[in-house]
Amino acid sequence: MSTAAPATAFDTRTRILHLAEELLLARGFNAFSYQHIAKELGVKPAAIHYHYPSKEELGAAIIQRQQRRLRKWRDLPRVTELTPPQQLDALLDVYRHRAAHGPQVCLFGALAADFLTLPAVMQQELRTFSGELTHWLAGVLAAGRADGSLQFSGHPFSKAAQVLTTLAGSLQVARVHGEEQFHYILRQLRTELLPTREA
Repeated sequence: MSTAAPATAFDTRTRILHLAEELLLARGFNAFSYQHIAKELGVKPAAIHYHYPSKEELGAAIIQRQQRRLRKWRDLPRVTELTPPQQLDALLDVYRHRAAHGPQVCLFGALAADFLTLPAVMQQELRTFSGELTHWLAGVLAAGRADGSLQFSGHPFSKAAQVLTTLAGSLQVARVHGEEQFHYILRQLRTELLPTREA
């Protein structure tokens, strides 16, 4: 006889969100349905609709959760107290972790391909998420160039956008050519951004 406590509504809602995020990052938003989630969780589709009445609401909840994670991560003392090159490497580690764990890509990469078909609320949430990440990285790059620990030409915000686009693309490349190609791209990024003594 099982002694496990019955799943609460909160547990079910969280499990739905976890699985939906995994499916989104692995397949894209338009390539999974509530039926996929229900089958995996062993519940009826109506149970999914109870917690998330529309897929639009579920998609927005996924992006909002990623946004909360970003804000929590960037404000952690173990991140804020790092030097600019170390902060850059901390960001690269997030992408390294993603590349090492199967076919998933980053949130931006997963949703950008479907962007024109996404509900307006999801489009806006993605713009907000991407904008905040770009703004944070631009600050890191600017601080690094000011103290001589990072090098690049042009405006920090433009460089941050380029770096993040490259990282998103590197995960797509890894799907096709394997993780080794991903690491080639990361090494090139570090070579370009770090002075020779740091790279």
